[in-house]
Amino acid sequence: MSYTFDVGDDTLWGPVNSVARIFMGTVKSISTEYRVPSGIGDDLMGMVEIDPVEFASFVQRVLAERAKSLHLYKDMLLDGVLPLLIALADRGGMGVEGRTPEENAYLERVRAWRLPMLRPDN
Repeated sequence: MSYTFDVGDDTLWGPVNSVARIFMGTVKSISTEYRVPSGIGDDLMGMVEIDPVEFASFVQRVLAERAKSLHLYKDMLLDGVLPLLIALADRGGMGVEGRTPEENAYLERVRAWRLPMLRPDN
């Protein structure tokens, strides 16, 4: 079994249930902490709709927080999810861009990994 993370009719990612639940819980915590909507919709029987405008803003905010952070543990926690957020935004063509040299360096490093975002049919 797996979830699907969709923008309209386009499935961006299809992780297994446990990965999806951990991801969504982490995103919810970050969204609450920074008081910004994540753009990740509710779990509707394994289908999750992404609002591309809200999601892009959310990823930009998390990227900015990570780039300016000087806290080792905060960095480690954000590093656990931010690469996935960036990969999803990139796959959905949501235009996440660096606004500072630190943000650009982070994006360049993450994008070099070329994270596979498997769909359920892969």
